[in-house]
Amino acid sequence: MLIEENTFGSEAAITAYAPGRIEINGQAYTEAVILKEDKIEKPAKAMPSELTADDFFQTASETLPEVILVGTGEKQVFLHPKITAALAAKGIGLESMTTASACRTFMILQSEGRKVWAWLWP
Repeated sequence: MLIEENTFGSEAAITAYAPGRIEINGQAYTEAVILKEDKIEKPAKAMPSELTADDFFQTASETLPEVILVGTGEKQVFLHPKITAALAAKGIGLESMTTASACRTFMILQSEGRKVWAWLWP
């Protein structure tokens, strides 16, 4: 079995998660965050249920991801199907799940070299 250490360049790496707290590159966040490659931003919406398709396209100059993950906290909250349809029309997958699951999935996809963004609520 080949075992390799994951090394991260300029990408944001989730280094720990606990309910109410997400650690990114060693820095703890207790409020919602958006991870886009090497950028860490604060979402405009207070709750995942308030998201719209436009929220995922805040900056048109960015290269779009393959997948967007939404971590909805300790309980899974499903986003409106119109959001999923709007993103699918642009070739982007959208998944909503608990934040713990989103953190794990984000790191796996990122380690595979996939272009992935995450909206995470602790």
